[in-house]
Amino acid sequence: MLQVQHIQKSFPRTGEVLKDVSFTLKDGEFLSVIGPSGAGKTTLFRILNGMEACDGGTILYAGVPFESARGRDKRAVQRTIGTIYQDFCLVEVSSALKNVLNACLPEMNTGAALLGRFGPVRREKAAGILREVGLADKLDEPVKRLSGGQKQRVAIARALMRDPAVLLADEPVASLDPVTGRQILELLRQVQQSRGVSVLMNSHNLELSLEFSDHIIGISRGQVVFDGAPGDLTEEVLERIYGGAGVSA
Repeated sequence: MLQVQHIQKSFPRTGEVLKDVSFTLKDGEFLSVIGPSGAGKTTLFRILNGMEACDGGTILYAGVPFESARGRDKRAVQRTIGTIYQDFCLVEVSSALKNVLNACLPEMNTGAALLGRFGPVRREKAAGILREVGLADKLDEPVKRLSGGQKQRVAIARALMRDPAVLLADEPVASLDPVTGRQILELLRQVQQSRGVSVLMNSHNLELSLEFSDHIIGISRGQVVFDGAPGDLTEEVLERIYGGAGVSA
């Protein structure tokens, strides 16, 4: 589903942040990217969702080059990607339903978007997804009144509104308590299995990454130093991933 080939990225102040990063996310797989703070994980995610350009290398979504795509071609690839953020990135004064419907704005004409005319088909789809993530009774609730876990459920529902093939989850439980965080990852795994989507999660929580992932990528100092199954993460490998300080990212 996703192939990352020899990605490189440098910044003027910090120098080289990603060095020849390569890995593959298979169809329907749950992959976690782990590593110390500053290892380059956030920069990698910003490149994968199009917020940052890489300096070299290739990103293929279902065989389609992403980093070099422009205009309509790039939007077509982006429609296959859903992103879930640590800080939710929701409109706090809007309802849960409206936040999910906002995922449709890029594909709507300007007039309908400005007036919030989403139509009954989109509204019913959004309501159905909110029921799917456990928020059947919160459709009309302003997001500002929801708990952190409920907000992340809204964010997941918004990402699912465009029927993505890949979900990029950037530290999705970092701002949640341990119990709620586990519930959110259980929901993501449920979505992965029921919808057949591929999940790529950036995580600082090693324990949860090992529990929920099919595949682990370990990054240290901007380089992939481990690519394999959770069961293959030995103490020696963990020392290689976490043993040194990383570069800023």
